[in-house]
Amino acid sequence: MVSDPGTLSSQQRRVYEFVKDSFYRNGSMPTLREICHHMGWKAVGSAQDVIQALIEKHRLSRSPLKARGLQLVDGPSFRNIPILGSAPAGRALEAIEHHEGDAIVPDFIRGPVFAVRVIGDSMKNAGIEDGDLAIVSQTDSAENKDIIVALSYGETTIKRLVKKGRENWLYPENDAYKPRRIDDPSFRVLGKVIGLHRYWENF
Repeated sequence: MVSDPGTLSSQQRRVYEFVKDSFYRNGSMPTLREICHHMGWKAVGSAQDVIQALIEKHRLSRSPLKARGLQLVDGPSFRNIPILGSAPAGRALEAIEHHEGDAIVPDFIRGPVFAVRVIGDSMKNAGIEDGDLAIVSQTDSAENKDIIVALSYGETTIKRLVKKGRENWLYPENDAYKPRRIDDPSFRVLGKVIGLHRYWENF
């Protein structure tokens, strides 16, 4: 009996379900390294081989929108959102007015949304890496423990908002950096981070 060429092996199905779950949870595909970590593999090539098999079996396809990007064959449609600067570096006017290009996000991400490019590793323990595009829901308020994009002393920054009584603090997610109490009278929240846009590497 000849097996269906579109049938997934148990290993391929595990990777496919992880990719799909990551996409719907984060709004972006996991990296090859994240797939390896999930599967317990040491070599990136193992993830590359399975991803190629999923492409050949029409579960994934190469995105025409982004170089080296992948998308779910049965996934949602996409829309463009503006990239409005960088964080933590970047002047206020750059963050608000300077349009650096567009990012692609799934249509299910609704409302006024923009992206900022992450600079540095101060939020790496929250899974936000240098070079990522943070997807931000525009709002001027935030709850305790939200990860926010904020304007402080004329610069944009991405940090976790922590409320302690009457004091508000900006907390990094990296022990190499120190929390900072918010004492800037002109401080304001620009938005809340709701996802990441990350490009595939070495594929």
